[in-house]
Amino acid sequence: MAGSIPANINNVYIPLIQNDTVEFEIAENLTSKITQEIAIQNILKITNNEKSDSSILGVISSANDGPFSFDSNEQVDEYRFSINVQIVWVDNQNEKNLIEKTFTGFGNYSINNDPSSDGIDNDNDGILDENDDDEFGDSRELAINIAINKIASDIVNSILSTW
Repeated sequence: MAGSIPANINNVYIPLIQNDTVEFEIAENLTSKITQEIAIQNILKITNNEKSDSSILGVISSANDGPFSFDSNEQVDEYRFSINVQIVWVDNQNEKNLIEKTFTGFGNYSINNDPSSDGIDNDNDGILDENDDDEFGDSRELAINIAINKIASDIVNSILSTW
């Protein structure tokens, strides 16, 4: 797949995503997940050098909770956590933006249910509840992780499909 990347780009620098929200640790988690996805796909060597061939820069512009579904008494049953992040993939040698795009991710959660026993595939991986090793704990945290995973995956897919 690396053949789809411009010939002059062999590595990428991924500094900490800037967080313009009050959501704690979201930038660290997103930066880590983007780095993981690129490493898994083996599309570019990851470097800690600002003088790398390319850089992925980002700003989390919003992180919001909002009602998503209601029960028969018109009480909120599920919430949706949404994240918007502006990403720029820069060709540092040619000083050119290869990707400049806003990515959105979301995850739904209920404050009334335990994600490890709610009968819902919360992270859309085809595995339910006690059989799913990442579907446990605080349901809002799970929704945040689902949103982060989607954004990281979409960013890597955009890099792969750019060229």
